[in-house]
Amino acid sequence: MIDIIGAGSLGLLFAGRLSASGATVRLWTRTLEQAHTIAREGITVLDKEGQVAVHVSGDQLKVAPLADWQRLNSQTSARWIMFLTKQGAIEEVLEQIQPVAQTETGTGIICLQNGIGHIERIRQAWPKAVVYPAVTTEGAKKQGAASIVHAGSGVTEIGYSEEVEGEHNTDFKQYVLNRLLAAGFDVCLSKEIEKGIYRKLLINAVINPLTAVWRVRNGELLSEPVRIHMMRKLYDEGIQVYEAHGIRWESAWWDQIMDVCRATAENHSSMLADVLAHSMTEVASINGQLVQMAKRAGISAPTHEVLWQLIEGMRLKEG
Repeated sequence: MIDIIGAGSLGLLFAGRLSASGATVRLWTRTLEQAHTIAREGITVLDKEGQVAVHVSGDQLKVAPLADWQRLNSQTSARWIMFLTKQGAIEEVLEQIQPVAQTETGTGIICLQNGIGHIERIRQAWPKAVVYPAVTTEGAKKQGAASIVHAGSGVTEIGYSEEVEGEHNTDFKQYVLNRLLAAGFDVCLSKEIEKGIYRKLLINAVINPLTAVWRVRNGELLSEPVRIHMMRKLYDEGIQVYEAHGIRWESAWWDQIMDVCRATAENHSSMLADVLAHSMTEVASINGQLVQMAKRAGISAPTHEVLWQLIEGMRLKEG
């Protein structure tokens, strides 16, 4: 069984496709209301044209609010967990599962958050677990409590080390990797996941805040020279931070950012969606982390810092 914590757009995408492929999935929601909705309606994944690509009925998967984690795991302990919440929810999740986390052994956790800093917190809270850092470029947009649009197929990269106990690695390939592949996800294992995480961090730090401030779709960033100029400023500042910390990077990353804008041209970034909903964004875990890294290295990242402050201020409802 695979436990998926978080029933947002990516949580519903992974839970729906894994369940449809025959995997046993237990989905954990933030609210009891959403758990009841999914149990009643199942999960529906639509393609970009609005056609049903995947539908699983409510009785094909187990679903419960995260508040029931301790009670339910006293009977059936979690073996494989996918963390699919946003960065801002990590602390709340860890508080709810930590009493169990301190005692369970042999658990594998796949973490798919944007930004950095969460892996260390999860390892501290669950010291006996094997943590697999991961990044994904899958795109999904939530339509309702139990439905999403799969806005764009991507690649999911999972950190993998041969140093991990052999039996655990064998189980990981059998029960997680093969299940993800069978569900149609493009998954690869990486021994250089840190590089992938910093690449994804930079992509998000360049695209997401600008779409949130200007309230435009990803592709519209390429429509005006002044917008591309701002993107380049953010990119160059990020690279300076990486160089100050000795983090390896590639010159091709700039072109990859342009490619992401083109490939997801019609998409709203998650940060823009959060701003429009007056919800907490991930800007502190993305641009904010780059600012903090810059300060630790004795340099500055002024453009990232201004955007961080601007977007944090947008959480206040107008009027």
